[in-house]
Amino acid sequence: MNTVEVVDRGAREIVVFLSGEVGTDPDDAFGPAIDEVDRLEQLNALDHVVVDMHRVTGMTDAAIEFLRQLSSRGRSAGFEVSFAAVSGPAHRAIEANGWSFVEHSPPEAG
Repeated sequence: MNTVEVVDRGAREIVVFLSGEVGTDPDDAFGPAIDEVDRLEQLNALDHVVVDMHRVTGMTDAAIEFLRQLSSRGRSAGFEVSFAAVSGPAHRAIEANGWSFVEHSPPEAG
């Protein structure tokens, strides 16, 4: 199952959890997730959004576009967006789409 879940953790931080083959399901809630981050940002004077990707097994172009939109929203609204616990498949997909990391993505298994 693929999920996009926005969680308000308090202390001016929101966590967006991504899991599964993100972007393969037409019901992936990218639009509603951006709307929820916008709503929480306005309510809580948001400082930081963390995108947790430890359960991501793959990412489509739609998932990458979601990350771009979220990052763009952060720059325009004045909050930081960072990626955390990035799985190997997520790391490779993000890196292949122009983001750079201090360390290169791990090689694909077998």
